[in-house]
Amino acid sequence: MTEKRTEINPSGTPAPSDNKPTPDKKPAATQPAGKARGAARTAMRVALAVLVIVAIVLGAGLWYQQRTFKRFSAQLQSSVADASSIASQAREQAQQAVSLAQAQAQQVQALQASLDQSQARYKDLEQAFQTLTDSGSELTLINDVEHLVTIAHQQLALGGNVANAIIALETAQAQLARANRPNLASLQQTINGDLDRLRMAATTDVPMLSQHLDTLGGLIASAPLLVPDAAAPGLPAPAAAAAQAGNPAAASPADTSDASAADRVWWRRAVDGAYTWSTEAWSALRQDMGQFISVRRAADPAALLMSPDQAAQLRQNLRLRVMTAQLALLMRQPGVWKSETQALLQALDTRYDGQAAQTRQARKIAQSLADTAIDVKLPTVDNSLQALQTLRDEQAKQAAQPSQGAADGAAVQPQPQPQSSRLQE
Repeated sequence: MTEKRTEINPSGTPAPSDNKPTPDKKPAATQPAGKARGAARTAMRVALAVLVIVAIVLGAGLWYQQRTFKRFSAQLQSSVADASSIASQAREQAQQAVSLAQAQAQQVQALQASLDQSQARYKDLEQAFQTLTDSGSELTLINDVEHLVTIAHQQLALGGNVANAIIALETAQAQLARANRPNLASLQQTINGDLDRLRMAATTDVPMLSQHLDTLGGLIASAPLLVPDAAAPGLPAPAAAAAQAGNPAAASPADTSDASAADRVWWRRAVDGAYTWSTEAWSALRQDMGQFISVRRAADPAALLMSPDQAAQLRQNLRLRVMTAQLALLMRQPGVWKSETQALLQALDTRYDGQAAQTRQARKIAQSLADTAIDVKLPTVDNSLQALQTLRDEQAKQAAQPSQGAADGAAVQPQPQPQSSRLQE
């Protein structure tokens, strides 16, 4: 079997075939056809070998892929099983944790309830302690204020000493102001009212009256009586008597010398000398006659018949009356004060020499003392005492109410449950 091959020239047109082969070209055409057939068979063998190799490679890859997939599937199943086991364990642990959390929550609730009860009891105890402390300090303050108000009341009732009473009330007012207790504001206002009334009260000046009594006692001891005694002052000297009689020569020698120097007339000097001699002679005669004859007006004739011992006894009695008047002034005894000052004034009028300067001064003091009234009506501190008593009554009621409330609370208070039982619930 021969194959006819058409040769194609480069121009694309079939070359004209020549049916008459030449003897030179026939062996050459048969040889390339056999080579071509051998090359085709070789190519087919190569292709077949390649296909076999490709098939083997694909089979091996498929087998390896299948094996790898099975291994991965086994690992994945094992991982899923492990994850399931871990999840179940986690679920169990979560359930245990939830149970433990619930138990702990119950314990926390029980502890919170116990804490709330403890805090409530602590607050109650703290409030009770604070109340007890405040009431104790307030009671002490009220006792101090009451003591001061009582002192003021005693000073007014016994001695009528308004100054000391004002000092006591001012001290009580200062203590209340420092304490600054609202429930004691009414007491402070009451004390302020009593204090204002005491400050506006008309009082007797006890120190001044006592000083006048001391001066009167000294004048009574030194003033002259109608009959001279050992305590009376002595008679005046001749020079003083001449001065009191109005002797210009004895009273003022400087004026006389000046007049003599101014007027040198002889008759003037003679007249002055005669006047001076007559005046001195009359003064000496009057002084000498006065020692023998004395004319005085006496309201009580018995005053002129006293002996020196009786005069000393009179002065002593008058000094005792002055002391009694001082006691009456301090003790607020207006009757005794009036009687003693009137007795002193009468003794000065009847027993002492009214012309003496000391007697006139003593009588003036005695008259002013007799006209002074010591029975001045003073205000009291009864309002403050009443306010203190009202506060004490209120405190007694407040102290009785908490004790009764505590007893009722103790009767109805439930017993607390044990902690273990609360935890079990």
